[in-house]
Amino acid sequence: MSDDGVLRDVLLRWHAGWVTARDYRSAVGGDAVTVRIGLPERVTETILLSSDPVLYSDAAARLGGPSQWLTAPTADRARTEAAAAAAGFTVHAPEWLMSRPLDDHPAAHAPDGYELWLSGRHPILVAEVVTTGGESHTLAAKGHLALSGDDAADAVADRIFTVPEHRRRGLGAVVMGALTTSARERGARSGLLVASAEGRKLYERLGWRVEAEMAVAHWSGHAAPEEPADPLE
Repeated sequence: MSDDGVLRDVLLRWHAGWVTARDYRSAVGGDAVTVRIGLPERVTETILLSSDPVLYSDAAARLGGPSQWLTAPTADRARTEAAAAAAGFTVHAPEWLMSRPLDDHPAAHAPDGYELWLSGRHPILVAEVVTTGGESHTLAAKGHLALSGDDAADAVADRIFTVPEHRRRGLGAVVMGALTTSARERGARSGLLVASAEGRKLYERLGWRVEAEMAVAHWSGHAAPEEPADPLE
């Protein structure tokens, strides 16, 4: 895991590409980024730029409210979950911030029965794998990537998915290879993303490495009950 100074830089670079990929508005202030998501169930998301557990506890206590989300790197998940629960947040499954140089990122051809489509408009790239052999093309896998940073040096992958009935056929690797190759041709040198547990397996096979575990939580209003006082104390 990166030290906090390096981690802050990586998080800011990932954030810049992520909000570009999704056309979100955000503001950086101190040790946090506030992102305007604008969905009824997810109005605002705060991303902490430090794994300091005290910072997390303070932020969770301060930010609790309907449709509020809190994301942060963590080096002590148990402590993070306890602080989140105490403030009324519900923690989601863990995710991982990952990075990789793009100079030797592997690329894969679409297998028989599929073809690759590339589209998008700078700074967004889109890769789709669709079925062939019929009158219509059915989407099987898709991914987005945003170029950001100085000279578009960072490539931030986002919303990489494979339709369930087309999994276990290497289509995720086809999408990632197409996106990173196209990004490299446009001057990108480094890749960044946040992965789920399933996604992490794919990315590690492609040479990505973990920078930090990320805790994602939303405010539910159900604070953990306080421990009862010991009558003998």
